[in-house]
Amino acid sequence: MNERRIPTVQPVKLTCISLQTGNEIPLPEKTILCLGNFDGVHLGHLALIREALRIKALQENSIPCGAFCFWEHSADLLLEHPVARLTTAAERLELFKSAGLEFVIYADFAALRDLPPEAFAKKVLAGQCHCAAAVCGFNYRFGKGAAGTAEDLCRLLGAPVSVCPAVKIDGDTVSSTRIRALIHSGEVAKAARLLGRPYALSAVVKHGKELGRKLGFPTANQDFPPLAAIPKHGVYITDCLLEGARYRGVSNVGNHPTVDSPKTTINCETYLVGYQGDLYGKPLTVNFLQFLRPEQTFASVEELKAQIAKDAETARKQ
Repeated sequence: MNERRIPTVQPVKLTCISLQTGNEIPLPEKTILCLGNFDGVHLGHLALIREALRIKALQENSIPCGAFCFWEHSADLLLEHPVARLTTAAERLELFKSAGLEFVIYADFAALRDLPPEAFAKKVLAGQCHCAAAVCGFNYRFGKGAAGTAEDLCRLLGAPVSVCPAVKIDGDTVSSTRIRALIHSGEVAKAARLLGRPYALSAVVKHGKELGRKLGFPTANQDFPPLAAIPKHGVYITDCLLEGARYRGVSNVGNHPTVDSPKTTINCETYLVGYQGDLYGKPLTVNFLQFLRPEQTFASVEELKAQIAKDAETARKQ
């Protein structure tokens, strides 16, 4: 009986990035690969990485451990609208590095989406990526039409595959989709439990209308990165990192209806409790800890000032 032939596949462009230097490097001669989109690098993703590192520790010859993912989210080409991001590309690399991975292999999803599962496993993962072992989640899908399952990968790869079960926190299966939903609904404390850290905005402080300064509560005005998951409009207690120092903050996500038209671009405006100094042009990380109240329109600027003072006192006591 003739063996089934795998269709001839032209090598796809792969970019391997060292997580130590941030530079492009040649593909290692052998690899242990974590497979997925990895948006957020949440507790479920970290379980995959821990399993990969466990496999690495069992090898007589140390095989480098990395992630295989796409430049863009695969859903961007499959859905009508792009998926909101939990991390920027730079943040994802830093989280990979912190978790113990050594490299990441990026591929162009558009170049791979029409490959049959067998061709992807044998030609790309085993052939081009030199995959000696792989780790994926229970719901991992691959190949044309997402026809390949985790079970198929175990059969096709020709190398050991470890399939990790769902990670559950407070009855929730940890997933990027679930975390996005929690952030969009303002449940940032619950989202943090699934992420393993607070959801954060890291951006340079830009000039705003300086109304907060006039009110006695100077604020840091930041834009969300393109495609970032936007928390529900409202006021949050936040933990802020500025130039190595931490400050408790009160952050308003929205379009400031008391002083702006409803069409104003959504941004984040943060009052850092106890901070004295100029914030403009400085990188600031705002970690969302707790939803405090919905965004609201006040009858006067004085009412707004009184509420900011009340919110700051609440944040200070947390």
